[in-house]
Amino acid sequence: MNKQRPAIYPFKEFSIDYPEPIIMPNGVRLYVAAGGEQEVNRLDVIHRGGSFEAAPHRLVAQFVASQLSQGTGGRSSQDIAECFDYNGAWSNGRVAYHHTTVSLNSLNRCFDKTLPVVRDMIFDPVFPQREFEVFRNRSIASFQVSRQRVKYMAGMEMARIFFNDDYPLASPVTDEEILAVNTELLKQFHRKYFHAANRMVVLSGGVSQREIDMVTEAFGQDAATEPVSPYAEVNHRHSDCHFSFVEMNNAVQSAIQIQLPAVKRTHPDYFNLRILVTALGGYFGARLMTNLREEKGYTYGIYASLLGTLETGYVSISTECDCAYTEAIIDEVKKEIELLRNEPLSQHELELVKSNMLGDLVKNNDTPFNMANNVGGMELYGIYPQYFNDHIAAIRAVTPEALLDVARRYFIPEELYVVVAGRMK
Repeated sequence: MNKQRPAIYPFKEFSIDYPEPIIMPNGVRLYVAAGGEQEVNRLDVIHRGGSFEAAPHRLVAQFVASQLSQGTGGRSSQDIAECFDYNGAWSNGRVAYHHTTVSLNSLNRCFDKTLPVVRDMIFDPVFPQREFEVFRNRSIASFQVSRQRVKYMAGMEMARIFFNDDYPLASPVTDEEILAVNTELLKQFHRKYFHAANRMVVLSGGVSQREIDMVTEAFGQDAATEPVSPYAEVNHRHSDCHFSFVEMNNAVQSAIQIQLPAVKRTHPDYFNLRILVTALGGYFGARLMTNLREEKGYTYGIYASLLGTLETGYVSISTECDCAYTEAIIDEVKKEIELLRNEPLSQHELELVKSNMLGDLVKNNDTPFNMANNVGGMELYGIYPQYFNDHIAAIRAVTPEALLDVARRYFIPEELYVVVAGRMK
């Protein structure tokens, strides 16, 4: 038996090319990410209008996304469910800060049956009262459970202290807030945001011209009678409170959330900062995981991410742990950040980080559906067609000295925000 480890080779040169949009008759952009041998497809219909636009009733966008399948002018919720079930299809709605996406997963041979149903859901929902009340009651129960979870409470408190008290997503959802939502609010939100000027469509999978023509007929004919809806203005100012403790006496574990202000995706420093954050905690062998899981056994997992929105960006570090280790973990995170500010990465560690990141970029673009996710990101996160190729170039070109410079400019200890939910000891 050959026990010799296989050779490891560096990534060869590669690039990621995104499809050019098809401009449909009404001006709506249709992106087609075609590929694969299976005759299946996914349709993503993206409209401007998300949680921020729904404020002060921040849950309205989520209710709209979930209730589109509960009835249209010509179809009941049962009709819709039976059509999808019989044809092996499914649909779901997802809400982001500024957008709502409705997706359909379908077999190509059944697309002529399933596509009209999704079109009706988007164009002609009725939001029936009975189905709405059932969902509202389920939502109350769901958020009651969430408020008992340390991770949820830490996230809400971090939004409050990192941004401000009037930030739209800065407090736990209450029963009273859910009960304040009604079907009239859903109809108003739908009328305001679900129209052609706000729409982008992505079709992916093993599609042919037949499916493209069907999507063009379904979503490219209605006239854009309304202007593009502006994004809601959100105040992202940072508060003066840098530490908060949410006491949950019955908690078995504590959740720790640590954040740092950063830059949005279009900033020149974004790519190098993302490489630095990956070295800190972006993969299983990163510094935080090695220190706090492998060496000390304080937590099962701890990760760091650089998160970019349309308006801003921030570094987020999160974990859950036994309450006895809470203070020690916070201290160790600060030590690892300080090390990155004072000592450059070794060339060996940097090569590991580069290899991991390049591998993730390949994996995240290796299927038409993954490609579609990233094409949709152009609308959702403000990225641009050459974004990933620029990212690849930045990974290949970065040096330890460049990362040290970024660490000193962005890993500022005085700007750390720390939240603990649960028990400190």
